[in-house]
Amino acid sequence: MSAPGITLYDPTAERRNLAVPLAPRLASLAGRRAGILDNGKANAGTLMLAVVDRLKERYGVAEVVKREKPVAGPPAPEIVEALSSCDFVLVGSAD
Repeated sequence: MSAPGITLYDPTAERRNLAVPLAPRLASLAGRRAGILDNGKANAGTLMLAVVDRLKERYGVAEVVKREKPVAGPPAPEIVEALSSCDFVLVGSAD
């Protein structure tokens, strides 16, 4: 007696290299608005707030906009809209 066939799918895709230029460097952080996209990983938000506090003290960053992304994947449109008003954004951290 033979078992029914099993179909196995391999989700591996070919690697794609995209030529995407880096954003231009800011001449100064003085008076700039920093954004934080907290990905919800342990202490990610705490770490990024500490970094921005240091940037405020040393380089004159003026304001912080912080938003949280509760799930894996892209952020909601309203989060992207809020962070688009920032001069630069710190995004997530790795495990």
